[in-house]
Amino acid sequence: MFRSATVRRIALISVIPGSLVLSASPALAAGTPSAVTTPSEATAATPVAEGRTLMSPAQRMLRLTLSSAQTRDMRGVEPSMYRGRYFRASVEVKRQCIAKRESEGHYDVVSRSGYHGAYQMSPQLARGATWMMVREHRQLLGDQAAVRVLAKLRATPLSRWPRYWQDAAFSTIYNWRGTGSGAAHWRGGRWHC
Repeated sequence: MFRSATVRRIALISVIPGSLVLSASPALAAGTPSAVTTPSEATAATPVAEGRTLMSPAQRMLRLTLSSAQTRDMRGVEPSMYRGRYFRASVEVKRQCIAKRESEGHYDVVSRSGYHGAYQMSPQLARGATWMMVREHRQLLGDQAAVRVLAKLRATPLSRWPRYWQDAAFSTIYNWRGTGSGAAHWRGGRWHC
């Protein structure tokens, strides 16, 4: 999925301060995967080979994190989509246990007490995570795209964030100052993980 450099048709998702704008494309109507670009990338000359448009690594990463079928799947306890700087394979079983305990793996759930998403984070914790994720995602998405995407997430309830971003927020908070340094945020619950 990550290494594919081609897409038959492109739908543009423009990242504009305060909003994500999806432009119409036959690719979406046909169910063909879409690529993601920022406005500056959309205007730049994009190489075409044999009717296929090549995407940059940042474009592929934007597509994966915002619009792929995998990131839009809001149900089920699955392996983490996030595998970046703060991901720890040694914490994966615990992460899955916490998602199961907190929400039964429902990424779009909101509790009666106002906690959101698969990991049942408070709005304040989710907002803080967006600031924590900026530096790493500037390298992955490009400076402007990362700042704009994270600003949009900051203004959006966590229960509406795509799976990738919820997984990234969990791992970033949980392992910010070393493996398990943020575990206290998930110390309670119906059972111990």
